[in-house]
This record gives sequence, structure tokens and C-alpha cells, in this order.
Amino acid sequence: MNFSSIFKSISNFQFPYTIDETTTIETALWQCFDGIRKADSLPVTIFKAKRSPENEALILNAVHMAKILKIPGLCAVLETFDSDPQSTFIVTERVVPFPWDDLRSLSRNKFGIELGLSQLLTTLGFLNKFVLGTLSKGSIFTNSKGEWVLFGLELCSNREGLNTFDFTSKARTYYRLIGSQLPSEDPNAIDSIGLGLLIKDLMGPSSLPKDWAVNVNMISDGRMGIETFRKRLENTETWRSNPLINFYQELKELHIKDPQGKLVVMSNLENLYLESRGIFRNLTPGMIENFIIPELCEIIKLLMSQSMASTSSNVATNFNSSHKLVPFLAIVLDLTSETNTFPAGFSDLIAQSFKLPDRQLRFLLLIYLPKLIGPLGNSEISGRIYPHFSQGLTDSDATLRLQTLKTIPCIVPCLTERQLNNELLRFLAKTQVDPDIDIRTWTVLIISRISTILSTTVGNRSNILATAFTKSLKDPQVKPRLAALYGLEKSIELFDVNTIANKILTVIAPGLLDKSSIVRDKAKTLFEMYLKKLEKEAQIIQTSDNTSDSEDTKDIDFDNYCCGEDDMNKEDGILAAQFLDNLRLNSPAATSPKSDVNSEVDSTWDDNGWDNLADANGSTVDSTTEPLGKAVNPAATASTEKVYGKPIQINKSWNEKLNGNGWMQEESDPWNEPQDHPKQQTSILGKKLIPNGKLSIKKKKPTILAPRSSRSNVTTTTAAAVKTSLPTERTRGKLTAGARSLPSNNASTDGWDEDPDADSWDTEW
Repeated sequence: MNFSSIFKSISNFQFPYTIDETTTIETALWQCFDGIRKADSLPVTIFKAKRSPENEALILNAVHMAKILKIPGLCAVLETFDSDPQSTFIVTERVVPFPWDDLRSLSRNKFGIELGLSQLLTTLGFLNKFVLGTLSKGSIFTNSKGEWVLFGLELCSNREGLNTFDFTSKARTYYRLIGSQLPSEDPNAIDSIGLGLLIKDLMGPSSLPKDWAVNVNMISDGRMGIETFRKRLENTETWRSNPLINFYQELKELHIKDPQGKLVVMSNLENLYLESRGIFRNLTPGMIENFIIPELCEIIKLLMSQSMASTSSNVATNFNSSHKLVPFLAIVLDLTSETNTFPAGFSDLIAQSFKLPDRQLRFLLLIYLPKLIGPLGNSEISGRIYPHFSQGLTDSDATLRLQTLKTIPCIVPCLTERQLNNELLRFLAKTQVDPDIDIRTWTVLIISRISTILSTTVGNRSNILATAFTKSLKDPQVKPRLAALYGLEKSIELFDVNTIANKILTVIAPGLLDKSSIVRDKAKTLFEMYLKKLEKEAQIIQTSDNTSDSEDTKDIDFDNYCCGEDDMNKEDGILAAQFLDNLRLNSPAATSPKSDVNSEVDSTWDDNGWDNLADANGSTVDSTTEPLGKAVNPAATASTEKVYGKPIQINKSWNEKLNGNGWMQEESDPWNEPQDHPKQQTSILGKKLIPNGKLSIKKKKPTILAPRSSRSNVTTTTAAAVKTSLPTERTRGKLTAGARSLPSNNASTDGWDEDPDADSWDTEW
């Protein structure tokens, strides 16, 4: 409905409420709408009058009484608008008509119906100086707290100065407009009779308490007043045994009580709830959600603040009630999860509760956490709940660790990728080696359950699962091993064929030899499942394979694969012939002893000492052990000197750096010319030898078929000159043998200065 046209006639008027387009209820006199106050978003109910000449007096009387009557039990009127006949409004707190359609469900809790009747009797007791006249099924509403309230003051009149004729006339008009029968034309009996009829409609003859029956019949006949009826009911056993009536009276006064008084009221609630939870079922909508739960949350916050700062407030010094925190929170969690309604600030309450170091409280939160995921939201779970939740996985109490583990699947969808694939997996790796068998078993089951959510890019899901199942299959207890096989069975679709072939089958295979027969049977069945998946993939590969004519697809008979003795001998003969051919090709040709000789000096020098070393004049000294006084050919090689009749051998590495006057030049630098400034050597053992030439190094490439030599590294040198032939056969034989062992294509000059004192050895060491 568009209300903009209604206020056009009012100059500069801004209606302070937002009104819904659809009505919640409509009668002959009123249209009822839900609305919101613009100032503070307060939910309200707006009654719009359907004014007409016939009912105008009734509506004006209702608006007038709504302004002056502020009685508990009536719809709390916030504002009225009656200046325009076309826009008469009564704005009240948010109320809804009594759910008569759900009366059967409400009647299951007789305490709740009796509580509602007690609320009506209390309201009528406040109206004892007034005649209401409209008490009926249509005048009962319920507010947001589930309290029964009355609306409809069209016939409400003060008993003093009441005009009976005028009242009766208006009553006839009212009941004719609403289509109901007038209970009584007597103003003194109309409310009593209406109340009796209302009680019979609510309870019915079968459910009416026996100690109420007589009184209800009397008031229905108009033989008893409302005040007398109320006092008689209060003295009945039914009234006194109803725990909700007394509790409601205390709950209404809770806001004016001190902390100690609030604790007493909530302790009574605790006793009622724990003794008989059924009395809090099937109550009027709103009583649990908006009345009991918010008050409980407030007292819990008070107790939590006391627990966290016991010395910072007067509450902590007045009473110590931290032991009440767990039962109060248990009642709140049970009621909220059942009604699926959560008050404002409920998320903060749960987050603060997780911070408290109380194992009972933590265990209670873990039990109800799956039902709280939706109301809390993902950000609340991952940001405020999970950091404290994960501490339970490392708690010293095994029961708390196990319950925390069981709750993981419900919070996994709310976690971030880092929390899931990094932090949580680290905790699960620890619980997998927990001393408790059930915890180890549940760890494998939890990993299997969350495996589909694990990221395939972070940590390689296949490796994680394979490692986890492998570790559990090695568990000394049968239960974790069976859990690992169960996890592998549920995760078969998560592994590709390559992972199955390379890892998973090797994980399952040890189970085939397990000590437990049930593990062996399960492992065998599971192994066959994975093997069938591989065979299916192999068939697909075979179908798409186009290399049937390739050489790689031909089978090889390895039994006759050159394994016979004759074949081996034949092959060895071929290899021997090839080896000899290589020896022939690599053997050096013989050289003439009269030609120029290129001498090759071994890197480690031979056993004769210094061989083939030329002096400055191009002569050589024979490397024999003959006396130095004996005449030798100048071309002979000097190798050793005798000390006390024994030869002295000097070994020198071919690549040792030769230090002498700084004249040594490198082959890579052609600009350095050697300076011939030899120093006289008095003793070859006391001074360093100064070379007069360059050393050239060249390595040969070895081959497996080449002839082996006792010299692996050789250095080639070229004599400065061989001017004369050898005088004796002995010297000629030695020189020829040296020439044959050295190739003639690699040469360098190695000269030594002639020392006149070289023949005289220093015998004093």
C-alpha cells in the first residue's frame, strides 16, 4: 500500500516510520502493519484505523485510551496520529496476533498456557477500575518477548460515571462489526464472561485443570469477578506447581536487581532447565529467543569479565560464581541451537568463551560448534575461533584432543588456505602419533574426510595422503591400520594412475602380509581395486597405441641372448683380434741411433736419476754407477754422483717450478728472453739447478685398446746436440733404448750449465 498520498494533505509532514506494504492482520476497524522507526530502526507495529461514520466513536475512544492508559500488559503505545480523519494511526511495540493456528502445539506445554493466562489476569487486575468490554480471541497479541498483551480499547471506559445505556449501544455496534456475539450487556459482567469463554477456548474441557474447573465455570456464567477468580486460581495446586509463573515474575524484575540477585534468578533457571527441559519447549514464540537467552547472555558476560579480571570490579569481591559459567553457557547453547535464533553480540560471546582456559567450557563449545558455524560465519571462525580451537589438538587431556579432532570437518570450509594446508596439517601430523589409539584412528579418518578440500597445488595432496596412510598402516594397533585402508578406499578417485603405480600400491602391499587376518583381507580387496584402475588405464593406452610395428614392441628371447659358451668364446675372440690390431697401429716405429734423438723425460724420472740431460755445450753425461774418474764420451748422460761409493738418486717432478734468476719464461709469453747467467754450483745437493731451456708438456689421450706403459705422464725434451757417436757398445745401447722409448715428434730443449766443480761432491752432509 502506498502511504505517500495519505500524508499529502498534511503540510510539511514527515511520517517518522517506514511501513510495510502488506498487512499482518485486518479487522473491520483496523489494518495492522509492521514498520520500522526511522530514527533508530526500532521494529514497531502500526495500527491504521478504518474510520467510518459508524465506527468513528469507537476508534476515537481507542485512540484516546491509548494515550492515557500506560498499563503493563497492554500493547505499549509509542505514538498516535489522529489529526487527520483519513490517517489515524496507533504505533505500538512490535506485536503479532496470538497464533491460534498453533494452539495445539502450544497446548503440549500446559505450563506455557497457564503462564499466558496468568499474564492476562495480571493485566486485567490493573484494569479493575475500567471496563474493557473487548476481551476475546481477537484482542490477544504477543510481543517480541513472548508476553501476552491486549489491544483494542474501543469500549474501554472508567467504571465511575459509566453510562450503561451508552456502553451497551457501543458494545452492540462493536460486536456486530467484528461478527461476534456480545457476551453480556452488563458492564460489570462482560469482562468476566469474556475471560471464562477465552479460557475454555484455550484449554478445552479435556485439558482444563480439575482444581480450576469450578472457578472457570463460575466466571463463565458471570457469577464471579475477575479479581476473585485470580485469587482463587493462585491458591490452587496447579498454579503453585507451575515453575514458569514464579520464574517469570523474577525475570521481569531482573533489570532492577544487583549482580547477586541476577545470579540467584539465573541459578533458579539453571535448576529448572536441568531438572525438566520440557517446560521450556513449545512456549509462546519470542519468550526463549528474546527474553530468556538475552538475559542469560548478559549474566554470562558478567561472569566472564569476573573470570578474566577478578580483582578489577566490585562484582568479583561480592561473589565468586565462576563455576556457574559452564551451566549457564550450556543452557544458552542448547536453547539457541534448538530455536535457531541468536541474539545480538552472540558471536562475541562465543569468541570470548574460547579464550578462557577452562576445559569443561572448551569441551562444551566443541560439542555445539557444528551448530554455530552458520550464525558465526567464515570470517569469525577463521579469524577469532580457529587460533584458540587449534590449541585443543595439543592439550594434555586426551578427551579434549579427541573432541577437537572430531570437530575439524565442520570448520574446514571456513578456514583459509594457509590455515588448512599448512597449520592444520601440522597438527594432524602430531595427532597421528598420539599415544591414544582413538586419536590416531580419528586422525586418519579426518584426513580422509578433508582430503577433497586439500589444495592440489600446495604440498602435493597425493604425497600428503600417501605419507599419512603409510604411517598409519605401520601402526602397532589394528584399528588405525583399518582406518588407513578405509581412507585409501575413500580416496581412490583422488589419485592419478601414475601416483597409484609409483606410490599407492607400495603403500597397500605391506598390508597383504599383515599379522591381522582382517587387515590382510581388506588390503587384498583394496589392492585389487587400485589394480583394476591401472588395468583400465592400460587398456586405454593399448587402444590409442600406434607403434605396433615398432622395433620396441618386439619381444626378446633373453634365454638365448648370447648366453651360450660357444657364443661367448666367439665374441671374446673377435675382441682379442681387435685389441691386437690396435696395439699394432699404436706401436712406435724404431729409430736409428745415429740420428737426432728427441728425449722424453718421465714426470717422475726413472730409477737411474738424471737421464738425457744436456750440458751447456750440448754434451751428455753417462748415468752409470762407474767412477767419475773414468773417461766417458761427452755425449753420455750424467745421472748420478757417487758419495762413499754409492749412487745418489734425485727425483724431480716434471711440473715443478724452476727458480733461477727470474729468467724462466712461459710458453705463452714469447717476449721473455732467457738470460744466461748461470751460477757456479759447489754441491748439487746444496743448491738448486738452474735450467737453460724450456719444458713443453703434452698429454696423450688414453684408449682402452692402446698398449699400457709404466709412464702415465711424460715430458718431452730435445737434446741440444748429439755431435759424436757413442764410443762404446754399452753407451750406444743405453742411448738407443732411451730413443726408442720416446717419440720423436714432441721435443723441447732442456739445458744445464756446465759446472767445473760438478765432479767433486760434497761429502760432508
